[in-house]
Amino acid sequence: MFVFQRKLLYFPAPLSEYQLAGSAPFTILEIRTDDGLNLRSWQAKGDPEKQTFIFFHGNAGNAADRIPAMKILLKAGHSVVLAEYRGYGGNPGKPSEDKLIMDARRLMDDIIKQGVNEQDIILMGRSLGTGVATFLATEYDVAALVLISAYSSLPEVAAEYYPFFPVSLLMRDRFDNLDRIKNITAPLLVFHGEMDRIIPLPYGLKVYDAAQGKKEFIRLPGQGHNDLDMDQINHHILKQLRL
Repeated sequence: MFVFQRKLLYFPAPLSEYQLAGSAPFTILEIRTDDGLNLRSWQAKGDPEKQTFIFFHGNAGNAADRIPAMKILLKAGHSVVLAEYRGYGGNPGKPSEDKLIMDARRLMDDIIKQGVNEQDIILMGRSLGTGVATFLATEYDVAALVLISAYSSLPEVAAEYYPFFPVSLLMRDRFDNLDRIKNITAPLLVFHGEMDRIIPLPYGLKVYDAAQGKKEFIRLPGQGHNDLDMDQINHHILKQLRL
């Protein structure tokens, strides 16, 4: 389990021809990583006077899977970037915590070089992606941080699935949201399905309770981990952040 632990965590999927054909209004945004890889993410440019959302997805599939979930934000005129990970969506490389964070920094810097002010960026993370988004919010002065199905840390969640293994000592990728959230000053929205059986509700509450500053926790009745109503979530984001 120690040797193959990342195969138990990351489940990437390649891009399909259907996704490539139906990606509009998104176009490919390519970055060059610090270790020399060319990674492709997805970008849809909206009104330059409005905020830009950067979304970090969960551990399965690819970023293009999330294109339909962004329609409310696009309709409201916002720019949206669907960050893709190494090893996902046809990208080279193998995912790990340090590599995903390194690549996310490069993506942020490239978007800022496009002329987007970091104070006009809203970071969004879902499930695994909450770890990447939370880390970035400790380093950049962003407009807000939105966490969907957040966890305290990966070892703590894994311990629930593998109670007979010392996972806290064995896990390489930890994504310690609980520790990092304490250092974030941006407004925080945390969404969690009340029926989530993969990352149960108490984990999201734990992250929320540890956060400082302006924050809100939104329970999603009747919703689990993989059946979240993203339209409902995005409508709430626009309302709460007054966008």
